Amino acid sequence: MFRKRAEKLIAITSVLMRRLYSAFVRFRLGSKGAGIIAHFPITLFRPDLISIGSGTVLREHLWLNAGRASGSLPALTIGEKCYLGRFCQINAAVSVAIEDKVLIADKVYISDVEHDFSRLDVAIIDQGVVIGKPIRLKYGCWIGTGAVIKSGVTIGRNAVVGANSVVTKDVPDFAIVAGVPARVIRERAPQS
Repeated sequence: MFRKRAEKLIAITSVLMRRLYSAFVRFRLGSKGAGIIAHFPITLFRPDLISIGSGTVLREHLWLNAGRASGSLPALTIGEKCYLGRFCQINAAVSVAIEDKVLIADKVYISDVEHDFSRLDVAIIDQGVVIGKPIRLKYGCWIGTGAVIKSGVTIGRNAVVGANSVVTKDVPDFAIVAGVPARVIRERAPQS
């Protein structure tokens, strides 16, 4: 009897803590929808340049890094009803746009910026960064565990990126890509 009451109390406390933390994360964002679910902890750098849509789930140890956005537009936009897995990192120096209902598995790395390593006489850590091109993940795509999405890439509508793939080129709508570098391994026919 005591054990069941303790388990119920723990479950209620867990839900309340997640709701409080979600409200805290939502409050910090530049633009936000209702019902964002944030699991503790999440790292936000420049949350004023991040926009997240309604019903999106942000799992623990997620890192969202926005900066150097031009004008008043957010550098990082995440649509409605998306899922961003554990230990993901998204860097948006120019623009990373994630449309609605995108599924991003654990440990995914998405970045439109990288370290400069052009000089041989200077340590890479001291060379600064190279700003790349915008990244776009279209409606309903699925990014598999451990995948890397490089600068300038567009992932097509309802496309699938295989686990541990490195995507350096655009992925067509409804395609399945895998490998290092990722290549199309199959085309899916759109549902009519």
